[in-house]
Amino acid sequence: MKKAAVQNSLLVLISVGLTLLGVELALRIGQGKVLHFKSSTGKPRTTPPENSAGRMEYHPELGWIPRPGQYGNAWTSTVDSTHLRSNGRSTSATGRPILAVGDSFAFGDEVEDVETWPSQLEAILNKRVLNAGVGAYGIDQAFLRAEVLLDEYEPDVVILSFISDDISRTEYALYPYAFRGGWKPYFMYEEGELNLHNVPVPRDPVLRRFQTVRWLLGYSLLADFIFDRLAPRWWRNRPVIQRVHEDGEAVSTELLVRLNRLTNTHGGKFIAVALATSGRIGGNARLAGLVDRAREAGVTVLDLSPAILALPLDQRDSYFQPRGHYSPAMNRRVAEQIATFLEEREEVSPTDSTQIAP
Repeated sequence: MKKAAVQNSLLVLISVGLTLLGVELALRIGQGKVLHFKSSTGKPRTTPPENSAGRMEYHPELGWIPRPGQYGNAWTSTVDSTHLRSNGRSTSATGRPILAVGDSFAFGDEVEDVETWPSQLEAILNKRVLNAGVGAYGIDQAFLRAEVLLDEYEPDVVILSFISDDISRTEYALYPYAFRGGWKPYFMYEEGELNLHNVPVPRDPVLRRFQTVRWLLGYSLLADFIFDRLAPRWWRNRPVIQRVHEDGEAVSTELLVRLNRLTNTHGGKFIAVALATSGRIGGNARLAGLVDRAREAGVTVLDLSPAILALPLDQRDSYFQPRGHYSPAMNRRVAEQIATFLEEREEVSPTDSTQIAP
């Protein structure tokens, strides 16, 4: 009986195998790929994804932070030992500086050090501006970074700039388009309280399971047909995402209120600056809601998004770089409008002694 059962099992396996081979051959004939032997899923990843330019490093409280050094490819960024981006000029100041926090639009992706809007704001106001922007940051991470730097620098003004995507990023514990797969801190409401989670931020890189199996199966057109329908995210190696809530506007508003209060406690002024994108880096759908909420909560908001979106299409293209960040000319516009806003409201105190070399 036992021998017969084994024989029957082998016959079933052989039958299934032959059937699968027949279907595979039929698919290859039908698609004209009888002799095509290349995995449709690509080579398996054996190392964690890193920032392509090596510009970031791990940080236990923030997730990632600019790596000190000079990095360049199509554009060059220089980061000092305190993880702040250089403004491309020598400065000396005894007065209180301006602190700029935010995402890659604050950091100035795709432009040189001297072409970022914090750098150009420094030149316009003749007052030191600290560029603490970090690529792929949400409003939550920008808040946490400002919280630390407030104690260190006692800035005269804190500016947090944000795009619509930064609101969405507050909803993730794992943001896939960032350093090492994107583990990050996040805030979440629990019994009416906004609490911080995921700190220290996991250091382990996000690697997909069964990469080699997926790669080997990719040689089969039948497997490609099946898994592309049953498990498309795993099969096509799409980014891993871990969304923990959908309260981005509420969380962002409270963090802006907290930062406003904290800045005032340090004797400074806080301004939130809303920026629009060309659509290549998220849309702009969540901006208006947060601007309204923040203003109702007493936060000073400079909303530059309507003016940016009102630019003629032929001009708009010249104000954005290939990957969707601001061009030097657009950064200049942003710096000029922030400077005008600060000067009209007399938010900037006089600098005791500042010299900025071009």
